Amino acid sequence: MSQIIKLSTSDSRKRKGQVLSRIDNEQKMMESGTLGVQRLLMNIALDFMEKHPQMTWEQALFAAQAYCDRTYN
Repeated sequence: MSQIIKLSTSDSRKRKGQVLSRIDNEQKMMESGTLGVQRLLMNIALDFMEKHPQMTWEQALFAAQAYCDRTYN
């Protein structure tokens, strides 16, 4: 289970802004053309692999698809 970290108001606003910016960038990538969704999945999978080096490509791609399903569907 993830830990809950108490942030100051300014840190919380900064984090919220970063998250909203990331979501905006992801939506732009999805709408960028026929390969937009594939590019987004690959980028997210690579992010997962950077954060969790033990992940295989298949696991990271599955996690990326789950993230996109949960976030955008």
